Amino acid sequence: MKITDVKSMTLRGYKQWNYVQIETDEGLTGIGEAHPGAGIAEIVLQFKRILIGADPRNIEPLYNRMIGAASNRYAMGLSAIGGIETALWDILGKSLGVPVYRLLGGKYRDRMRLYADVGHGKGNTPEGWAQRAREGVSDGYQAIKFDIDNSANELKQDAVNRELSTAELQKMTALVAAAREAAGDGIDISIDCHSLFSTHSAMKLAERLEPFDLMFLEDPVPNDNVEAMAKVTAATSIPICTGEFLFRRDGFRELIQTQACDMLHVDVSGTGGILEAKKIADLADLYYIPFAAHNITSPIGMTATAHVCAAVRNFIVMELPYHADQVEWRWDLAISDAPLMEDNVFVVPEKPGLGVEINADIAREHLMPGSDHFGII
Repeated sequence: MKITDVKSMTLRGYKQWNYVQIETDEGLTGIGEAHPGAGIAEIVLQFKRILIGADPRNIEPLYNRMIGAASNRYAMGLSAIGGIETALWDILGKSLGVPVYRLLGGKYRDRMRLYADVGHGKGNTPEGWAQRAREGVSDGYQAIKFDIDNSANELKQDAVNRELSTAELQKMTALVAAAREAAGDGIDISIDCHSLFSTHSAMKLAERLEPFDLMFLEDPVPNDNVEAMAKVTAATSIPICTGEFLFRRDGFRELIQTQACDMLHVDVSGTGGILEAKKIADLADLYYIPFAAHNITSPIGMTATAHVCAAVRNFIVMELPYHADQVEWRWDLAISDAPLMEDNVFVVPEKPGLGVEINADIAREHLMPGSDHFGII
């Protein structure tokens, strides 16, 4: 089996959703979703010279060749490679007649618990956070996440440093208190800081949020500073979660080996693809660190993420970009034999490969300007 063509496509989701299609001389076609963002679809095509003529089933050798050839081995380069690698797994699964999770060693579970990422709520007021919490609970989600960064900017004393003033801390505490009261005690709440705070401010924020029994506090400090992350982790009983902005096992190794965090948040499409994410999860499991899946992709990318989550022992929760609910067509984009969502959990498909295909009619309706449906206008 040989690869005959590599194509890409970008849709107007709540972000620019990027897709890969790989065609073979045996008629099998694989699809994957790269990380969202401008320019990724164009980078995908730069790997044609490596891929065309190669056997798509040689996934890891092709992955390492792409890594070696990438001018940007992180961020945008890996974002493109992740989509390609996913499409290769789709082909391999289809060629063998098995779902991807089985190729990763089998499944521990077939239903992935989700947390609904609700962003900043209905505005950065206690009532706005409370309203969004009530909506998430009303929709049936047992876990929700809010973004606390930039939620008290009107109270900042300096626009550029990483320090939180007492007034900011008081407001942030009030926001979380309102969300907790609205959600009730039986709902898991998590808070994302997006790496914006100093070590001392992060520790003070964590101390104030201790009473609200959070599932995790995400990226309270930049995650490339392992020592700072370790200090925050040691200072609080709230589980500290990080990893969204880390790439490949190289980026996670020190964090895991020093146990500088309590939980990993790995983005399958951004960190290098399905196998790399599985390896990161397995390394973390050696240190009893849970694996959570970051996700801002469409249901195509979510399905790839679900195959990884099904196949790792230490999985705890997977992200649903609930604040993308304005994209009314997103669930119509994926064609599958069975519903992907049941009772607000994500169900991994049993069909060979990823188990989903892209609905061409829906895709054509939402193409980014300048893009086409895998070469077909």
